[in-house]
Amino acid sequence: MKRIAILITIISLCLFPGYSFCEGTVKDAAANQLDVEALTICRDVVNRTPVGSGSVYTASVGKLYCFSKVVGAQTDTKIIHNWFMNGKLKASVTLPVKSASWRTWSVKEIKPTDAGDWMVEILNETGEPIESILFFIK
Repeated sequence: MKRIAILITIISLCLFPGYSFCEGTVKDAAANQLDVEALTICRDVVNRTPVGSGSVYTASVGKLYCFSKVVGAQTDTKIIHNWFMNGKLKASVTLPVKSASWRTWSVKEIKPTDAGDWMVEILNETGEPIESILFFIK
């Protein structure tokens, strides 16, 4: 009998991962259904606007910004920008989201040895991926 109860609990958690069976309500994190409305890699951010957007940069660029506009937050929350080079995590930056429409960005120093395939993955505060962008440094 205990095995059946455990099995039902496991199946329920898989089918309803955001539901708290103890409280009977959807967890607060689920209230922040975030979407990335704009996402770009750029050379600078001026007056909350990306400048020099592109997908291919030289290794002499110095630094690059990942600019994101996040919408849908109903309460203060956070997002994470994970910077990957050739599949390896190079930086992780936690950024606040303080309104239903929020522009934010992270910056990564680019060294002359950083040529390769790059990706920035955007995660919500619970660590779920919500968007990503690919670019190349030659």
